[in-house]
Amino acid sequence: MILNGLTSIMQDPNTANQGDLIFKLDQDRAWLLENLDKGKWTEIRSELAALERKISKLIISVQENNVDI
Repeated sequence: MILNGLTSIMQDPNTANQGDLIFKLDQDRAWLLENLDKGKWTEIRSELAALERKISKLIISVQENNVDI
């Protein structure tokens, strides 16, 4: 039963696109965090750190709740 549900989810192009989008967004979030940790963009660090946290919360919410975006 789970396998059938998984197969139908993987065949749904919207779900696949959402997964790709979340994956890319997480990569960008990680890149942003890495560069912030290296000391880049000191003049806007707090704003970018807040953005990184919001992106992280969005990703976690989507993954935990299987939310369509």
